[in-house]
Amino acid sequence: MKNILENKNNCCGCTACYNICPKNAISMVLDEEGFKRPIIDEDKCVNCGLCKKNCPVLNSTENYSINKCYVGYNKSDISRMNNASSGSIFELIAEEVINQNGIVIGACFNNQNKLIHKYINNISDINKLKGSKYLESDLNDIFKFIRSNIKSKKILFVGTPCQVAGLKSFLKYNNDNLICLDLFCHGVPSPKLFGKYIKEMEKKYNDTLINYNFRDKITGWDTYSNTLIFKNKKISNLARKNDYMKLFLSDIALRESCYNCNFKLGNKYSDITLGDFWGIKNFYPEMYDNKGVSAIIINSNKGNEIFKKISDKIKYKECNLEEITCHNPSLLYSGNYPKKRKDFFNDLEEKPINYLVKKYVHNLPLHKRVIKKFKQIIKKII
Repeated sequence: MKNILENKNNCCGCTACYNICPKNAISMVLDEEGFKRPIIDEDKCVNCGLCKKNCPVLNSTENYSINKCYVGYNKSDISRMNNASSGSIFELIAEEVINQNGIVIGACFNNQNKLIHKYINNISDINKLKGSKYLESDLNDIFKFIRSNIKSKKILFVGTPCQVAGLKSFLKYNNDNLICLDLFCHGVPSPKLFGKYIKEMEKKYNDTLINYNFRDKITGWDTYSNTLIFKNKKISNLARKNDYMKLFLSDIALRESCYNCNFKLGNKYSDITLGDFWGIKNFYPEMYDNKGVSAIIINSNKGNEIFKKISDKIKYKECNLEEITCHNPSLLYSGNYPKKRKDFFNDLEEKPINYLVKKYVHNLPLHKRVIKKFKQIIKKII
């Protein structure tokens, strides 16, 4: 068995190589940290080189594509904001595609609480794909599915920036039927960590988890909660007090490629980039109502066209890119590699979540966290 990349830690797990292999010589295998990586079976491999030619990391090029930026939210039905992470813009785009007899592909949890990418073609199913999910999703064979349907169907693909780059690299051509939407990405934490957290919560509450909401607005958009829905009860706590979220935001459990992401602004392959417009009260206080506001970055003419089609359903204003990135540094910069990351994953095997939080998360006051992040950004600029 061998790796496609000389440094396997650069692999973003996008599955482009796995899906392109004509001999099915590549398998996506779970590593010791819980991330899937491509492994080549040398007995099946014919050295065609397609895996390397289709790797978005090996073939990454600068792609300056920023066109226009907006701040906005869905005004067509305010109730839709309740189960959307920010301004419910994705839902409008998804409806537009499905109304054209199209397909929408995004991440959702299956019955085993595993995050996977799946397709829908019915408006009533859009809620399954709404909302943030803070862990790595399993793409499986979804790229092959897109290739098989793209000539006859309009398809909206929603994923992380590296997943979009992987899809575009796999397809090798820009099909008019394909619309790609990527999300503001802090990095993807290990599904192994999430699975452990869920097992501990089920044991603690002696109940079976049936749904997990990372961005519950019961406490407001900018002070959102995590809500665990069990068969017999519902448990909510503020995200900043949630042990899983503490580990995620500390950067300790991210995929290694996330510390050196190739797909920040300036190298986008999507048509539209969506995320929260944090700091909205500083720039456009009239748009703030604590129900959620989206930052919308248009990266292509195709993205501009679909934005125009849904714009009558959005309350929006044009804004500057700097106003968006000001409170979203992950759009520009990768997280710093934690010195104790390897120790963390060694402890993940045996230690409970609360132990990991106490050992690896440093609970600095808010003003000190802001100063620390600012220093990190300045250091990278210099």
